[in-house]
Amino acid sequence: MRKNPVPAGLGLRTLAEGLDHPEGVCWSPFDGYVYAGGEAGQLYRFPVEGGSPQLVTTVEGGFLLGIAFDGAGALYVCDSNHHRVWRVDADGSREPYGDEIDYPNYPAFDPDGALWVSDSGSVDEPTGRLYRIHPGGRTEEVTPRPILYSNGLAVRDGWLYVVESAMPGVSRMPLAGGDLETVVELPRTTPDGLAFDEDGGLWIGCYQPNRVYRLDPGGTLETVVDDWTGEYVLSPTNLAFAGPNLEALVLASLCGWWVKAINPGVRGARLEYPDL
Repeated sequence: MRKNPVPAGLGLRTLAEGLDHPEGVCWSPFDGYVYAGGEAGQLYRFPVEGGSPQLVTTVEGGFLLGIAFDGAGALYVCDSNHHRVWRVDADGSREPYGDEIDYPNYPAFDPDGALWVSDSGSVDEPTGRLYRIHPGGRTEEVTPRPILYSNGLAVRDGWLYVVESAMPGVSRMPLAGGDLETVVELPRTTPDGLAFDEDGGLWIGCYQPNRVYRLDPGGTLETVVDDWTGEYVLSPTNLAFAGPNLEALVLASLCGWWVKAINPGVRGARLEYPDL
């Protein structure tokens, strides 16, 4: 009998099933739910303790990827099919936020209320970009150089961290402007999502080969999850700390139909929730 390759101490569990290939995932401190998108424009939510998913809304013809919240509890969702970011209220109503973006993949707020958005570009050519949507919707491109498929983002201590999936690895640039510098290279992987813990560790979800890494502040890379079977943790793309104390790490699954969670042994860093 094949043994589960995920260490038992991580407490791997399924939070919700029956989702349509969820790539993006985010926790709401406002209502206590985990939110996830679907490849046919669905926006789901479900309890962080686990349970049946609720359908918040559906964007017809959309493909909903990364998700972020503002201070009023509104969601900002990247829709790659409609080439834009949607602002979605609690009742499911929505409106465009900012200008059209070719392939918006992931949003992250900074302390000044600007929403940074990755524009992935091509896997085969360095055509990825970064955009900053200022409060009110003014949109500007902020791309120090062509990016090798820009993907997940994270903001910490004056830096914007960005996954370059085709590098493959993670880079960062000052929020105030400047060059991109390499943080870590991850050969023979396809990194996707990012999340910081409160100790400064950077968690990296890999679409392939079904791995989750933690890069400690000193630069040591640890493989936390390595599911060579793909049966337990499949294509963990975006990831997010969740729960009242941010003690759970929630894992999306672009190639699957569920969202799972582990106990990472450290609390997550609080995200920015600006009042816009």
